[in-house]
Amino acid sequence: MSIFAERLETAMKQAQLTSAQLAKATGIGRSSISQWLSSKYVAKHDKVVTLASVLQVDPEWLLGANVTAEPELVAASVDPELAAIWEQLDAAGHKKLLKKARKLVAKT
Repeated sequence: MSIFAERLETAMKQAQLTSAQLAKATGIGRSSISQWLSSKYVAKHDKVVTLASVLQVDPEWLLGANVTAEPELVAASVDPELAAIWEQLDAAGHKKLLKKARKLVAKT
């Protein structure tokens, strides 16, 4: 079993989600999740970000880049669409998005 498959399975167990529930929560097909769990394929980056967001783990941990034994929980659940947008931005874009988000939070 690949590191990605092992960590995906671990994160799913920790989140108490079945493949069907994860598919519904992420919008990713059950067949894709099944293929990842069986080590047939590894998810592409955008899918890893979406999975990590729903499972509340670090995408780097999910991919095996972080060698710690336990998943690193994300501080707060992040909408997969927002995470995907964040990944498309460079450092300057991150700063602009954070500035706008702070203004939006200040209005509420």
